[in-house]
Amino acid sequence: MDLLPRHTLPVAPVQATASTTEFSQAGQQIARLVQLIQSFQQQLPAQFSQGSQLGNQPGAQQMGGHIKLNAPIFPATTQLDALTLMGRLQTIVKDSGLFYEALLARWAAEKIPFIQVRQQPHNLGQFRANSPQIQQILGQQLELLNSGMIRIDTELWANAHLQWLVQPDVNPLVQRWRDEQSRKQGEEPEPPAWNSEIKLTLPNVGEIRAQMRLSQKRLTMQLQCAEPLVESLQTATSRLLARLRLGAGVEIDDIPVSRLPL
Repeated sequence: MDLLPRHTLPVAPVQATASTTEFSQAGQQIARLVQLIQSFQQQLPAQFSQGSQLGNQPGAQQMGGHIKLNAPIFPATTQLDALTLMGRLQTIVKDSGLFYEALLARWAAEKIPFIQVRQQPHNLGQFRANSPQIQQILGQQLELLNSGMIRIDTELWANAHLQWLVQPDVNPLVQRWRDEQSRKQGEEPEPPAWNSEIKLTLPNVGEIRAQMRLSQKRLTMQLQCAEPLVESLQTATSRLLARLRLGAGVEIDDIPVSRLPL
């Protein structure tokens, strides 16, 4: 028998065959999407990748789409009307540019007029394709795609400050993979659940916080405020419960009210 040269294998390596540990096609697509997002994030200027979470903690990493308005929503001190505020916030989010591609798809399907697309920052004359404003929006779109988180930071009127954070219960990339697996098994994807936090600071009232979770039509909510307001806010929750059950059609139990931590 002839001796084999040193370090030479007698047989060729066996190529691994597909197994249960191999990524599915959906998994591979998600992996490529994550790599693409990370690649774009590394190319973003540093000032667009640093920010703060709800509460403005200095040095915290910015996540998701952050909408910060430079002027109050309402021109002067006024009584807060929930329906008017809801409509205004909806318009602010819609015209922020964060959902530009979604609006284009709806326009292409003839579901919205072109004027709504024309009002997006991408199509306004003062915003060029390579402007810092558009670069910032693109960075936030990537963050929104990655985290599903959106934040609004604005004044309702002078000295009345609103911060609002909304995010899905499950990361959007993970949810997309779960939905694909459900479709392959002939099942309907489960509707996503959402978490939300609102911080409202009003003159002569102080800070009020609300934490919420919405899963299909089931809503849980808890409120926090300064100690002198706890009793009056507890009394007002009965009206809020009625409006949510009858007006919004959601299922909700009692709303606990507690004192803000010192």
